[in-house]
Amino acid sequence: MKKILSLKNRFIFIYDKFEFIKMKVKHSKYKNTGILFELLTRQLTSDTITGNQTKSLSFLKKHFNSKTELLKEYKIYHTLATQKYNRDNQATMLIEELIKAHNKLNKSQLRREKYNLIKEIKDTYNVNDFFKAKITDYKIMASIYNLLENKKATALSIVDSKVTLLEHITKSKQKTIKKDSVLENYNKQDKDTRLLTYKVLLEKFNDKYSGLEENQKTLLQEYVNSVTNSPSLKSYINQEIKLVKQSLTKYSKKVEDKAVIIKLNETKGMIKPLCKKSSINDDNVINLLNYYELINELKTIHG
Repeated sequence: MKKILSLKNRFIFIYDKFEFIKMKVKHSKYKNTGILFELLTRQLTSDTITGNQTKSLSFLKKHFNSKTELLKEYKIYHTLATQKYNRDNQATMLIEELIKAHNKLNKSQLRREKYNLIKEIKDTYNVNDFFKAKITDYKIMASIYNLLENKKATALSIVDSKVTLLEHITKSKQKTIKKDSVLENYNKQDKDTRLLTYKVLLEKFNDKYSGLEENQKTLLQEYVNSVTNSPSLKSYINQEIKLVKQSLTKYSKKVEDKAVIIKLNETKGMIKPLCKKSSINDDNVINLLNYYELINELKTIHG
């Protein structure tokens, strides 16, 4: 009899585990408010580089303001994702209180606001491109969604989500906490001060990148949109490297100074495409930006 019960318990465990795996696979970025907000702010950065931040900024102002349930839900996501405590009991209390706060939200209004936001995103952007980016702390965001919104979540998946969040909240990350203090100070300011701060930052950002050529802006936009080692980003960079080498070959035939020709050929030889196993980092992007700068200068001189 004990053996039969043991097998039955084992079967239940395996079944629940399978259900949790299915839950994680079915988790949709479309429905996750924390992910939607992150993607919109990332899109705002990308649009700012290209000088067209109107749409993404209007989305944030329209759908995440003090009158919307979306903002209230986002604050719950943000707190669970960023708040840190030293003790498990503190983290447990935080999770329980935020679950209660989420239960008090106007769910019909929240569903309507989320539907309208997603519809506008689909009408404005290429959905596949918009949602393709790798999300920071995706596992944490998925666990929050499972805990707060997934009505089909199994008991085991809820426990796993709580454990994931407990470990995340109690995990010491000094660097992250230090960075978040700047954001906390910003959030404490009154509305006018925050608007002025944003305006000054935006003006400085635009001044800094106003002199970029189109190829440089496009590269930065691709990098900001991806923020990952995605195959598409790697493919884009390798394609651009190929074009840069072709341009260097072209202009080396137009240059008369032998010393410059030697340097151009040496530079061309140094440019290597990214292999499948290599990771994309800031240096790869900076190097390509510098190659663009060289090509743009050669183009100005030799046409």
